[in-house]
Amino acid sequence: MNISLIKVREPSVSIPEVTPPLGIMYLAGYLRKYRPGKDNIKIFDLSVQEKDYVIENIRDADIVGLSSTNRDGLYLITIIEDIRKANKDCKLVLGGPIVSSLINELFDRFDIDCAVAHEGERTFLELVEKFDGGSASFEDIKGAVYRDDSGKSKFSGRRETIEDLDDEVPFPAWDLIINTPIAKEYSKRKSFAFFRIENNYMGLFTSRGCPYKCIYCHDIFAKRFRAHSAERVVAELEYLNKNFGIKDFEFYDDTFNFDKDRTRKICDLIVGKGLKINLYFPNGLRADRLEKDIVEKMAKAGTKVMCFAIETVSERLQKLLQRNLKFENINNMIDVAVKNGIHAEGFFMIGHPTETRKEMLNTIHFAANSHLHSAAFSIAIPQKGTELYSKYIGENSPQSLGQGYYEYDSSISEVPPDEVRKLLAYTFRKFYLRPGRIFRIIKTFPLSFIFSRRFLVQILKWLDVTFHNKSLAKQ
Repeated sequence: MNISLIKVREPSVSIPEVTPPLGIMYLAGYLRKYRPGKDNIKIFDLSVQEKDYVIENIRDADIVGLSSTNRDGLYLITIIEDIRKANKDCKLVLGGPIVSSLINELFDRFDIDCAVAHEGERTFLELVEKFDGGSASFEDIKGAVYRDDSGKSKFSGRRETIEDLDDEVPFPAWDLIINTPIAKEYSKRKSFAFFRIENNYMGLFTSRGCPYKCIYCHDIFAKRFRAHSAERVVAELEYLNKNFGIKDFEFYDDTFNFDKDRTRKICDLIVGKGLKINLYFPNGLRADRLEKDIVEKMAKAGTKVMCFAIETVSERLQKLLQRNLKFENINNMIDVAVKNGIHAEGFFMIGHPTETRKEMLNTIHFAANSHLHSAAFSIAIPQKGTELYSKYIGENSPQSLGQGYYEYDSSISEVPPDEVRKLLAYTFRKFYLRPGRIFRIIKTFPLSFIFSRRFLVQILKWLDVTFHNKSLAKQ
């Protein structure tokens, strides 16, 4: 069958980062393994390709798979309309986080044939087999969302997760991206690791799921940690390095370092094999699962950027959010990373449920007084499908599509929304106008001139926003 897989991305979205479309690359690799020679698969990414080009190239598709987030939901409607005009006979299958979030509303919002919820490989494979056999009956496929007799969304039930990732899940279909014009587009744009990697790079998932119960987070891969072995991870790195010349790798795991021994072994194998590669961890490491020797091993293995997911320094809020981060060693781990030449970034959120202005300022001041090189601050925005949304907004309350991570005109904290936005602007001034911080960034980062030039431009943009805000928070 002719299968086109598309990562949907709104061109004007407020978040500039782009990442290779790993989700649909995994689907393509899985189909190749379990339907060898049966399908002609194409991959498209609307974050780096023009919509008209993509639409023109799916006219012969039997199946079009779309992967989207809530943030890109409005654009998704437009894409579906354009696909229907260009190829009215194709089967449209929707996947990605938007499905799990809007599982009961999909067919009210989108003109699709069916959808895949949560972990997608097995479900998508069975859907393709159904279409290939001429069937349109999906109720016996676990993980599928389909239209019932009344036209409403019907979920067949959650599928069991894949336990043996090494054995069942093959490498993603790297060749459909690497050494093609699309691969070069990623290095022209800002990557997920806070800056733009100059060389062709690739992203990896080395594990799935997270054992922590943070109420603001998704549940796509279940709240349980499942991981590829250290040997499989390094084999993948070695394959990409030797066959495609890739030297820069981003890791998108929810909690890469949950298994300390696996983290150590991955680093030891990289060093033992003599791989000269650069590693970036932009998705947030669990700071209380790090130890001095682990950070040092990560540095020796080639780690250039390490992000610490801290969010809030309020112990009360840590418990409320069910994050339960232990703070005893966080600053020590940041210092170890900095001393080992790693660019250390922190992730912080303000505007949590019941959060006070004082608690917000405590988090801001912690970040500013730390040795972090950079920090990303955002507002806590409830996303449908999370416990945060159901508890503080209401499970049955509709969510607007197309809302960015910084675009929230309400507040679930004790602070009015206008004041939360002013505090968010204040954080950038408070954090970046610290003696020595910018110098340390330029000194530490391996691509000093390239990175610092763009970084300083970004800071000037932030400061422009900050200084034009007439009501900056008082220190």
